[in-house]
Amino acid sequence: MKLTPYCLAGLFLLPSCGTAFIPEDPEPEYVAPVPIELTKADMAVRDASNATGLDIFQRLCAVRGGGDVSFSPLSLSLAFAMLTEGAEGETYRQLTDVFGWAGVTKEELGAFYKKMIAGLVTADPQVSFTSSNSFWAANDLDLLPRFTSLLKENFDAESYVVDFALAATLDKINAWCSEKTDGKIPRMLDELNPKLRLMLINALLYKAPWQYDWTVLQNRDFHTGSATVRKDYLHAKREYGYAELSDCEAVSLPYGNGAYEMVVFLPRQGKTVEDVLPTVVREAGSLYLSSRTVEVFLPKWSTDYSTKDYLIPTLQEKGLLLPFSNAADFSQISASEALKVSQVLQKVKIDVTEKGTEFAAVTVIGLEKATSVMNPPKPVVFDADHPFIYLIRERSSGAILLLGTLSK
Repeated sequence: MKLTPYCLAGLFLLPSCGTAFIPEDPEPEYVAPVPIELTKADMAVRDASNATGLDIFQRLCAVRGGGDVSFSPLSLSLAFAMLTEGAEGETYRQLTDVFGWAGVTKEELGAFYKKMIAGLVTADPQVSFTSSNSFWAANDLDLLPRFTSLLKENFDAESYVVDFALAATLDKINAWCSEKTDGKIPRMLDELNPKLRLMLINALLYKAPWQYDWTVLQNRDFHTGSATVRKDYLHAKREYGYAELSDCEAVSLPYGNGAYEMVVFLPRQGKTVEDVLPTVVREAGSLYLSSRTVEVFLPKWSTDYSTKDYLIPTLQEKGLLLPFSNAADFSQISASEALKVSQVLQKVKIDVTEKGTEFAAVTVIGLEKATSVMNPPKPVVFDADHPFIYLIRERSSGAILLLGTLSK
Protein backbone atom coordinates (compact mmCIF):
# COMPACT_ATOMS: atom_id res chain seq x y z
CA MET A 1 0.00 0.00 0.00
CA LYS A 2 1.33 3.44 -0.87
CA LEU A 3 0.33 6.34 1.33
CA THR A 4 0.76 9.76 -0.22
CA PRO A 5 1.20 12.57 0.41
CA TYR A 6 3.15 12.58 3.63
CA CYS A 7 2.82 15.83 5.50
CA LEU A 8 4.48 16.39 8.86
CA ALA A 9 2.58 19.02 10.82
CA GLY A 10 2.82 17.95 14.40
CA LEU A 11 1.70 18.30 17.93
CA PHE A 12 4.14 16.61 20.24
CA LEU A 13 1.87 14.71 22.37
CA LEU A 14 4.91 12.22 23.04
CA PRO A 15 6.60 5.70 23.80
CA SER A 16 4.87 -4.33 27.33
CA CYS A 17 6.73 -6.54 28.86
CA GLY A 18 5.63 -10.04 27.83
CA THR A 19 2.49 -8.88 26.05
CA ALA A 20 2.11 -9.74 22.38
CA PHE A 21 0.72 -6.80 20.47
CA ILE A 22 0.97 -8.15 16.91
CA PRO A 23 -2.36 -9.55 15.70
CA GLU A 24 -2.41 -13.35 15.41
CA ASP A 25 -3.58 -13.01 11.84
CA PRO A 26 -0.48 -11.94 9.86
CA GLU A 27 -2.69 -10.06 7.40
CA PRO A 28 -5.54 -8.45 9.36
CA GLU A 29 -8.42 -6.91 7.47
CA TYR A 30 -7.51 -3.34 6.55
CA VAL A 31 -9.44 -0.66 8.40
CA ALA A 32 -8.90 2.89 7.18
CA PRO A 33 -7.46 5.43 9.63
CA VAL A 34 -10.04 7.37 11.63
CA PRO A 35 -9.01 11.02 11.33
CA ILE A 36 -9.16 13.32 14.34
CA GLU A 37 -11.13 16.39 13.25
CA LEU A 38 -9.57 19.53 14.70
CA THR A 39 -11.27 22.89 15.13
CA LYS A 40 -9.44 26.19 14.71
CA ALA A 41 -8.93 26.33 18.48
CA ASP A 42 -7.66 22.73 18.48
CA MET A 43 -5.11 23.55 15.79
CA ALA A 44 -3.93 26.54 17.81
CA VAL A 45 -3.24 24.29 20.80
CA ARG A 46 -1.55 21.71 18.58
CA ASP A 47 0.70 24.21 16.80
CA ALA A 48 1.71 25.98 19.99
CA SER A 49 2.41 22.73 21.81
CA ASN A 50 4.54 21.61 18.84
CA ALA A 51 6.89 24.50 19.31
CA THR A 52 7.07 23.97 23.07
CA GLY A 53 7.74 20.24 22.75
CA LEU A 54 10.47 20.73 20.17
CA ASP A 55 12.13 23.45 22.21
CA ILE A 56 12.13 21.40 25.43
CA PHE A 57 13.46 18.39 23.52
CA GLN A 58 16.31 20.49 22.14
CA ARG A 59 17.12 21.77 25.64
CA LEU A 60 17.09 18.25 27.10
CA CYS A 61 19.45 17.11 24.35
CA ALA A 62 21.82 19.94 25.29
CA VAL A 63 22.16 18.57 28.84
CA ARG A 64 22.02 14.86 27.99
CA GLY A 65 25.70 14.29 28.82
CA GLY A 66 26.32 11.96 25.89
CA GLY A 67 23.27 9.78 26.55
CA ASP A 68 20.15 9.40 24.47
CA VAL A 69 16.95 11.36 25.05
CA SER A 70 13.42 9.94 24.71
CA PHE A 71 10.90 12.61 25.61
CA SER A 72 7.09 12.64 25.38
CA PRO A 73 5.76 16.16 24.83
CA LEU A 74 2.20 14.77 24.93
CA SER A 75 2.67 13.31 28.39
CA LEU A 76 4.23 16.54 29.66
CA SER A 77 1.55 18.76 28.12
CA LEU A 78 -1.26 16.55 29.43
CA ALA A 79 0.11 16.78 32.97
CA PHE A 80 0.52 20.56 32.71
CA ALA A 81 -2.91 20.95 31.12
CA MET A 82 -4.34 19.32 34.26
CA LEU A 83 -2.30 21.74 36.40
CA THR A 84 -3.48 24.70 34.32
CA GLU A 85 -7.10 23.89 35.22
CA GLY A 86 -6.24 25.01 38.76
CA ALA A 87 -4.17 28.10 37.93
CA GLU A 88 -5.29 31.72 38.08
CA GLY A 89 -3.93 35.21 37.43
CA GLU A 90 -0.29 35.68 36.47
CA THR A 91 0.47 32.01 37.18
CA TYR A 92 -2.14 31.00 34.60
CA ARG A 93 -0.72 33.54 32.15
CA GLN A 94 2.82 32.16 32.49
CA LEU A 95 1.64 28.58 32.00
CA THR A 96 -0.33 29.44 28.88
CA ASP A 97 2.45 31.62 27.49
CA VAL A 98 5.18 29.00 27.94
CA PHE A 99 3.06 26.16 26.56
CA GLY A 100 1.60 28.34 23.82
CA TRP A 101 -2.00 28.16 25.01
CA ALA A 102 -2.58 31.89 25.45
CA GLY A 103 -4.78 32.08 22.34
CA VAL A 104 -7.43 29.66 23.62
CA THR A 105 -9.73 29.53 26.62
CA LYS A 106 -9.49 27.05 29.48
CA GLU A 107 -12.59 25.37 28.13
CA GLU A 108 -11.03 24.99 24.66
CA LEU A 109 -7.82 23.64 26.15
CA GLY A 110 -9.64 20.99 28.15
CA ALA A 111 -11.84 20.10 25.17
CA PHE A 112 -8.76 19.61 22.97
CA TYR A 113 -7.12 17.11 25.29
CA LYS A 114 -10.40 15.31 25.86
CA LYS A 115 -10.72 14.95 22.07
CA MET A 116 -7.12 13.82 21.63
CA ILE A 117 -7.30 11.21 24.41
CA ALA A 118 -10.33 9.66 22.69
CA GLY A 119 -9.15 10.12 19.10
CA LEU A 120 -5.70 8.60 19.54
CA VAL A 121 -7.34 5.42 20.84
CA THR A 122 -9.55 4.94 17.78
CA ALA A 123 -7.22 6.15 15.01
CA ASP A 124 -5.99 2.61 14.22
CA PRO A 125 -7.50 -0.63 15.61
CA GLN A 126 -4.13 -2.35 15.15
CA VAL A 127 -2.43 0.18 17.43
CA SER A 128 -2.98 0.07 21.18
CA PHE A 129 -2.80 3.54 22.71
CA THR A 130 -3.84 4.52 26.22
CA SER A 131 -3.55 7.75 28.17
CA SER A 132 -4.11 7.32 31.90
CA ASN A 133 -4.38 10.26 34.27
CA SER A 134 -4.66 10.51 38.04
CA PHE A 135 -4.42 12.97 40.90
CA TRP A 136 -3.29 12.09 44.41
CA ALA A 137 -4.35 14.47 47.19
CA ALA A 138 -3.19 14.61 50.79
CA ASN A 139 -5.96 13.39 53.06
CA ASP A 140 -6.30 16.81 54.74
CA LEU A 141 -6.21 18.88 51.53
CA ASP A 142 -9.53 20.44 50.58
CA LEU A 143 -9.79 20.32 46.79
CA LEU A 144 -12.35 22.50 45.07
CA PRO A 145 -15.12 20.38 43.51
CA ARG A 146 -14.86 22.22 40.19
CA PHE A 147 -11.15 21.34 39.88
CA THR A 148 -11.70 17.64 40.53
CA SER A 149 -14.71 17.65 38.19
CA LEU A 150 -12.68 19.15 35.34
CA LEU A 151 -9.88 16.60 35.78
CA LYS A 152 -12.36 13.76 35.66
CA GLU A 153 -14.41 15.17 32.77
CA ASN A 154 -11.63 16.35 30.45
CA PHE A 155 -8.84 13.93 31.36
CA ASP A 156 -10.75 10.92 32.71
CA ALA A 157 -8.50 11.21 35.76
CA GLU A 158 -8.67 8.79 38.66
CA SER A 159 -8.61 10.31 42.16
CA TYR A 160 -6.82 9.06 45.27
CA VAL A 161 -6.63 10.38 48.82
CA VAL A 162 -3.33 9.48 50.49
CA ASP A 163 -0.78 10.27 53.19
CA PHE A 164 2.44 11.28 51.44
CA ALA A 165 4.44 10.55 54.59
CA LEU A 166 3.68 6.82 54.39
CA ALA A 167 5.92 4.39 52.52
CA ALA A 168 2.76 2.62 51.35
CA THR A 169 1.81 5.69 49.31
CA LEU A 170 5.06 5.49 47.35
CA ASP A 171 4.32 1.83 46.65
CA LYS A 172 0.78 2.67 45.49
CA ILE A 173 1.96 5.40 43.11
CA ASN A 174 4.68 3.20 41.64
CA ALA A 175 2.20 0.33 41.29
CA TRP A 176 -0.23 2.63 39.45
CA CYS A 177 2.50 3.78 37.03
CA SER A 178 3.65 0.21 36.46
CA GLU A 179 0.09 -1.01 35.81
CA LYS A 180 -0.71 1.79 33.36
CA THR A 181 2.51 1.11 31.41
CA ASP A 182 2.26 -2.70 31.45
CA GLY A 183 5.36 -2.86 33.64
CA LYS A 184 7.57 -0.89 31.26
CA ILE A 185 8.09 1.77 33.95
CA PRO A 186 8.00 -0.37 37.10
CA ARG A 187 9.38 2.25 39.49
CA MET A 188 8.59 5.85 38.67
CA LEU A 189 9.70 7.33 42.00
CA ASP A 190 12.45 6.32 44.40
CA GLU A 191 11.10 8.43 47.25
CA LEU A 192 8.29 10.79 48.19
CA ASN A 193 8.59 14.21 49.76
CA PRO A 194 6.34 14.00 52.86
CA LYS A 195 5.53 17.69 52.35
CA LEU A 196 3.68 16.95 49.11
CA ARG A 197 0.05 18.01 49.07
CA LEU A 198 -1.00 17.02 45.54
CA MET A 199 0.44 14.96 42.69
CA LEU A 200 -0.75 14.94 39.07
CA ILE A 201 0.29 11.99 36.89
CA ASN A 202 -0.06 11.15 33.21
CA ALA A 203 0.93 7.76 31.80
CA LEU A 204 1.02 6.90 28.07
CA LEU A 205 1.30 3.41 26.60
CA TYR A 206 1.72 2.81 22.85
CA LYS A 207 2.03 -0.54 21.07
CA ALA A 208 2.04 -0.64 17.29
CA PRO A 209 2.92 -3.20 14.60
CA TRP A 210 4.73 -1.98 11.50
CA GLN A 211 2.60 -1.65 8.39
CA TYR A 212 5.21 -3.50 6.34
CA ASP A 213 7.43 -6.46 7.14
CA TRP A 214 11.15 -6.13 7.71
CA THR A 215 14.11 -8.40 7.11
CA VAL A 216 16.50 -8.61 10.07
CA LEU A 217 20.21 -8.21 9.30
CA GLN A 218 22.48 -9.21 12.15
CA ASN A 219 25.68 -7.60 13.41
CA ARG A 220 25.92 -4.55 11.18
CA ASP A 221 28.13 -1.63 12.13
CA PHE A 222 26.67 1.42 13.90
CA HIS A 223 29.13 4.31 14.05
CA THR A 224 28.84 6.39 17.21
CA GLY A 225 31.53 8.89 16.30
CA SER A 226 33.99 7.69 18.90
CA ALA A 227 33.50 3.96 18.31
CA THR A 228 31.79 1.37 16.18
CA VAL A 229 29.34 -1.09 17.73
CA ARG A 230 27.47 -4.05 16.28
CA LYS A 231 23.68 -3.99 16.06
CA ASP A 232 20.90 -6.01 14.47
CA TYR A 233 19.18 -4.00 11.74
CA LEU A 234 15.76 -3.87 10.11
CA HIS A 235 15.93 -3.78 6.32
CA ALA A 236 13.34 -3.10 3.61
CA LYS A 237 13.10 -1.50 0.18
CA ARG A 238 9.74 -0.05 -0.86
CA GLU A 239 7.74 3.16 -1.25
CA TYR A 240 8.11 5.44 1.77
CA GLY A 241 7.60 9.13 2.46
CA TYR A 242 10.97 10.80 2.04
CA ALA A 243 12.44 14.31 2.24
CA GLU A 244 15.88 15.84 1.78
CA LEU A 245 16.83 18.73 4.07
CA SER A 246 19.93 20.91 4.17
CA ASP A 247 21.85 18.80 6.69
CA CYS A 248 19.79 15.62 7.02
CA GLU A 249 17.28 13.38 5.28
CA ALA A 250 13.99 12.08 6.63
CA VAL A 251 11.94 8.94 6.05
CA SER A 252 8.42 8.04 7.23
CA LEU A 253 7.92 4.47 8.50
CA PRO A 254 4.18 3.71 8.94
CA TYR A 255 2.50 1.55 11.55
CA GLY A 256 -0.70 -0.49 11.28
CA ASN A 257 -3.16 1.14 8.87
CA GLY A 258 -0.96 4.19 8.42
CA ALA A 259 -2.59 6.42 11.04
CA TYR A 260 0.68 6.44 12.99
CA GLU A 261 4.24 6.65 11.76
CA MET A 262 7.82 7.00 12.88
CA VAL A 263 9.80 9.73 11.13
CA VAL A 264 13.59 9.30 11.29
CA PHE A 265 15.87 12.30 10.68
CA LEU A 266 19.32 11.05 9.65
CA PRO A 267 22.22 13.53 9.69
CA ARG A 268 24.30 13.66 6.52
CA GLN A 269 27.89 12.44 6.64
CA GLY A 270 29.99 14.84 8.67
CA LYS A 271 26.97 16.15 10.60
CA THR A 272 25.94 15.23 14.13
CA VAL A 273 22.63 15.04 15.96
CA GLU A 274 23.53 18.35 17.60
CA ASP A 275 24.14 19.90 14.17
CA VAL A 276 20.73 18.94 12.78
CA LEU A 277 18.60 19.59 15.87
CA PRO A 278 17.90 23.22 14.81
CA THR A 279 16.76 21.95 11.40
CA VAL A 280 14.41 19.40 12.99
CA VAL A 281 13.01 22.04 15.33
CA ARG A 282 12.52 24.48 12.45
CA GLU A 283 11.10 22.06 9.87
CA ALA A 284 9.16 19.46 11.87
CA GLY A 285 5.93 21.46 11.92
CA SER A 286 5.66 21.78 8.14
CA LEU A 287 7.83 19.08 6.61
CA TYR A 288 6.40 17.47 3.47
CA LEU A 289 7.53 13.94 2.64
CA SER A 290 6.94 12.70 -0.90
CA SER A 291 6.62 9.08 -2.00
CA ARG A 292 9.94 7.60 -3.09
CA THR A 293 11.44 4.15 -3.43
CA VAL A 294 13.73 3.98 -0.41
CA GLU A 295 16.00 1.22 0.85
CA VAL A 296 15.99 1.56 4.64
CA PHE A 297 18.43 0.14 7.18
CA LEU A 298 17.23 0.83 10.71
CA PRO A 299 18.83 -0.52 13.90
CA LYS A 300 16.76 -2.28 16.52
CA TRP A 301 17.00 -0.50 19.85
CA SER A 302 15.72 -0.13 23.38
CA THR A 303 16.10 3.04 25.44
CA ASP A 304 15.28 4.05 29.01
CA TYR A 305 15.31 7.76 29.81
CA SER A 306 14.59 9.94 32.82
CA THR A 307 14.52 13.74 32.80
CA LYS A 308 15.91 13.61 36.36
CA ASP A 309 16.20 17.18 37.67
CA TYR A 310 16.32 18.82 34.23
CA LEU A 311 12.69 19.77 33.61
CA ILE A 312 12.15 22.47 36.23
CA PRO A 313 15.30 24.42 35.24
CA THR A 314 14.38 23.97 31.57
CA LEU A 315 10.88 25.35 32.14
CA GLN A 316 12.26 28.19 34.22
CA GLU A 317 14.65 29.10 31.41
CA LYS A 318 11.60 29.37 29.16
CA GLY A 319 10.02 31.86 31.55
CA LEU A 320 7.85 29.59 33.71
CA LEU A 321 8.77 30.96 37.14
CA LEU A 322 5.67 31.63 39.23
CA PRO A 323 4.35 28.03 39.45
CA PHE A 324 7.56 27.04 41.27
CA SER A 325 7.56 30.03 43.63
CA ASN A 326 5.85 31.12 46.83
CA ALA A 327 3.81 33.54 44.67
CA ALA A 328 2.13 30.77 42.66
CA ASP A 329 -1.64 31.16 42.29
CA PHE A 330 -3.34 27.77 42.23
CA SER A 331 -6.43 29.09 43.95
CA GLN A 332 -8.65 27.02 41.63
CA ILE A 333 -7.23 23.84 43.17
CA SER A 334 -7.82 24.68 46.82
CA ALA A 335 -9.37 27.75 48.41
CA SER A 336 -7.87 27.07 51.82
CA GLU A 337 -4.23 26.30 51.00
CA ALA A 338 -1.58 27.98 48.84
CA LEU A 339 0.34 25.54 46.63
CA LYS A 340 3.41 25.60 44.41
CA VAL A 341 5.02 23.06 42.07
CA SER A 342 8.05 21.37 43.62
CA GLN A 343 8.57 18.36 41.32
CA VAL A 344 8.37 17.66 37.58
CA LEU A 345 9.69 14.31 36.36
CA GLN A 346 9.24 12.21 33.23
CA LYS A 347 10.43 8.68 32.47
CA VAL A 348 10.27 6.94 29.07
CA LYS A 349 10.89 3.40 27.86
CA ILE A 350 10.91 2.57 24.12
CA ASP A 351 11.55 -0.73 22.32
CA VAL A 352 11.88 -0.94 18.53
CA THR A 353 11.99 -4.39 16.89
CA GLU A 354 11.06 -6.01 13.59
CA LYS A 355 7.53 -6.54 14.95
CA GLY A 356 6.81 -2.94 15.84
CA THR A 357 7.30 -0.31 18.50
CA GLU A 358 6.28 -0.14 22.14
CA PHE A 359 6.78 2.89 24.33
CA ALA A 360 5.62 4.08 27.70
CA ALA A 361 5.94 7.54 29.22
CA VAL A 362 4.99 8.81 32.66
CA THR A 363 5.02 12.43 33.81
CA VAL A 364 4.64 13.43 37.46
CA ILE A 365 3.93 16.93 38.78
CA GLY A 366 4.15 17.32 42.56
CA LEU A 367 2.81 20.29 44.52
CA GLU A 368 3.49 21.29 48.11
CA LYS A 369 2.59 24.19 50.36
CA ALA A 370 3.85 27.52 49.06
CA THR A 371 6.02 28.24 52.08
CA SER A 372 9.43 28.84 50.48
CA VAL A 373 10.88 30.29 47.30
CA MET A 374 12.66 27.83 45.04
CA ASN A 375 15.76 28.65 42.99
CA PRO A 376 14.85 29.14 39.81
CA PRO A 377 13.48 9.70 -8.33
CA LYS A 378 16.11 7.07 -8.07
CA PRO A 379 15.94 4.63 -5.21
CA VAL A 380 17.28 6.16 -2.05
CA VAL A 381 19.53 4.29 0.37
CA PHE A 382 18.64 5.42 3.89
CA ASP A 383 21.24 3.69 6.06
CA ALA A 384 20.85 4.75 9.68
CA ASP A 385 24.30 3.54 10.65
CA HIS A 386 25.10 6.61 12.73
CA PRO A 387 23.29 8.69 15.38
CA PHE A 388 19.88 10.02 14.41
CA ILE A 389 16.69 11.68 15.68
CA TYR A 390 13.26 10.04 15.51
CA LEU A 391 9.66 10.84 16.31
CA ILE A 392 6.34 8.97 16.40
CA ARG A 393 3.12 10.72 15.42
CA GLU A 394 -0.52 10.27 14.46
CA ARG A 395 -0.92 11.69 10.97
CA SER A 396 -4.43 13.14 10.75
CA SER A 397 -4.03 15.35 13.83
CA GLY A 398 -0.32 15.87 13.42
CA ALA A 399 0.02 14.64 17.00
CA ILE A 400 3.59 13.58 17.70
CA LEU A 401 3.72 11.20 20.64
CA LEU A 402 7.45 10.82 21.08
CA LEU A 403 10.79 12.43 20.20
CA GLY A 404 14.14 10.75 20.66
CA THR A 405 17.77 10.31 19.71
CA LEU A 406 19.81 7.16 19.15
CA SER A 407 23.53 7.71 19.43
CA LYS A 408 24.98 4.48 20.74
